[in-house]
Amino acid sequence: MNFEGINKKKFNKNQKKSFNLHYLEEKLMVSPFKKLMLTFFELKVFKSFIKSINIDLSGKSILEVGCGAGYGIEQIYKNFRPKEYYVFDKNPRMVLHSAAKVKKKNLPVHLFLGDVKKTKLPSNRFDAVFIFTVLHHVEGWQFALREINRVLKPKGLLFINEINDRSLGWFERYLKIKHPKKGRFSWDMFTKGLLAANFLILREFKFLGDLGFFLCIKQPSLL
Repeated sequence: MNFEGINKKKFNKNQKKSFNLHYLEEKLMVSPFKKLMLTFFELKVFKSFIKSINIDLSGKSILEVGCGAGYGIEQIYKNFRPKEYYVFDKNPRMVLHSAAKVKKKNLPVHLFLGDVKKTKLPSNRFDAVFIFTVLHHVEGWQFALREINRVLKPKGLLFINEINDRSLGWFERYLKIKHPKKGRFSWDMFTKGLLAANFLILREFKFLGDLGFFLCIKQPSLL
């Protein structure tokens, strides 16, 4: 493991700058339910997209945005064996959860604390990027999509799932879990954001209308 990690001083410094999840969301992120959801539903949808366009991600360069408790790390490495695998989160506690899993299984992962709107990663680096329900936490998610486009190789693939503003309204109304107003979007807004960030949508699937899955390809730059 290459853990561009968090010593105690760095942890405390970055903790002040990080966003904090609602305690119910944090419990969900580290729960067995989240592991089951990601393994047997979310990733399966993405694998069906992969099969439908007849591509192979084995041995490719992969980035995961928002690693959470590390369940995506385990499954993406198991399924694709990337030649290089970069993973980050903005929440130091989530990075530490992931670091423990990576260390225990001795996975060759570059894990770091980072911001999706400014990753500091090289341009045209990755064959694929995976994002599991992250952008509704991000004010200015449109800038995050542009940054992801920047780090993808030409014709690189974005696998992203999200929940829309109607679903977030339910969480706020009944569970008192609030999310940034500027991080909320309708599907029409989100689709326009993907197109504006120079992505072409190849596949999409909406579960119960509120959980959307998208496979996108980076289009050639017009510049």
